[in-house]
Amino acid sequence: MENDILVKVKGYIGCHGMINSGDRICVAVSGGADSMCLLFLMHELKESMGFFLSAVHVEHGIREQASVDDMKFVIHQCDRLGISLETARVDAAAISEQTGTTLEEAARNERYRVFSGLKADRIALAHHMNDQAETFIFNAARGSGVKGLRGMQAVRERYIRPLLCITRGEIEAYCRNRHIEYRQDATNDDIYISRNRIRHVLMPELLKINAGAVRHIFDITEDLSEAEECLDILAQEAFGKCVITALNGRSADIVINLDVFDGLHTAMASLVIKEALIQKAGRARDIARCHVDAVISLAKGQSGRHADLIYGIKAYKEFRQLIIRGPGEYEISEGNAATGGAPAPNPVYTVLGKEEVAPERITSAENYTKYIDYATIGDTSLLKVRHRKQGDHISIKGGNKKVKDLLIEEKIPAERRDEMFFVALMDEIVWIPELNRIGERFKVTDETDTILKMEIKNG
Repeated sequence: MENDILVKVKGYIGCHGMINSGDRICVAVSGGADSMCLLFLMHELKESMGFFLSAVHVEHGIREQASVDDMKFVIHQCDRLGISLETARVDAAAISEQTGTTLEEAARNERYRVFSGLKADRIALAHHMNDQAETFIFNAARGSGVKGLRGMQAVRERYIRPLLCITRGEIEAYCRNRHIEYRQDATNDDIYISRNRIRHVLMPELLKINAGAVRHIFDITEDLSEAEECLDILAQEAFGKCVITALNGRSADIVINLDVFDGLHTAMASLVIKEALIQKAGRARDIARCHVDAVISLAKGQSGRHADLIYGIKAYKEFRQLIIRGPGEYEISEGNAATGGAPAPNPVYTVLGKEEVAPERITSAENYTKYIDYATIGDTSLLKVRHRKQGDHISIKGGNKKVKDLLIEEKIPAERRDEMFFVALMDEIVWIPELNRIGERFKVTDETDTILKMEIKNG
């Protein structure tokens, strides 16, 4: 059994490229069975794998004397093995109160703070296969995506988990057969802690359904990890192709070109949106499927709408763009300052000879490209992109119509009318992109000599 575990762990380390010859490996040792097993295994492997070994212990100040005794125990065991040990003491309870995090979170954050200051190439953590299965269930219950369901990674930056390939039962058998002492943490039996409830209540029931449940869930996480790694590469490529960053005064908007985005597979589109939200939030936590779906729905809807998302993030659809902004980033120089709307688009104007434009292009032009008689404008600098204002009108056959009346006829909701953008010449509306409409007097006719092409690019 001992040799089987040693071979299995060594193979897993090699498979994931966890350790290189000459690396300085520091084992995080709590004193429990898992970390003591890892400490002894790494001690056995250091010669054959050619790495230098040390250890670290963090005393959290949570369990009073028992916590101090754990630290003394780890010091004694490392002395016996001749392993250099670094210790740190923190007050997790006080930090939990100060930061508003749970005691478990505060303790974990403090551990990693200590780990970040270590002079080691790799820090070995003692998470095992059962921990991975419990993490999978915990994240699934909490509403995680693929990234969360893959669980803990075998290698993440300089953190390695050599024991992910073996079960808690194998760890306990190794300690028993080697007569390795370890400490018991009473808080691990507290089923009011979510992970402990999964461990002590849910997992035994799953094992009654299938004795290999832990192994099967672990295999799923391995498959998901590989799939997620592949998807991540593809998603980053897609993100780079359809996302541009446009400065918005104080900060950077994430602007998504819908002409490219609409061509993505649904799964890839969701990953692009999630990455955009993560970048805006500065974290992945609590960004759920519902937030991604809200933006996807927005992308398929009418221009001018917006969605309120998590952490004060907002997403806007303006013409052929999705604009994602973080909290407090809604000040704009053009657009509806009163409602904090998206910025006005910047049309591109091109003056063309009539012979350069085929008649069918003029009649079949889509919403965001229009051709008009240049003589009716004379100077594109006179054109303004703005929201509607009192007195606006648009030319129709036989006269003019108030824009307000036109929007009512088109059944545009009242709350939407002030969010729409118009290309205007003074108080006359030349073009309403959202309605695919231009004023009658600006249309190209047989008498037109020069044509003005108006485009909203990436929008």
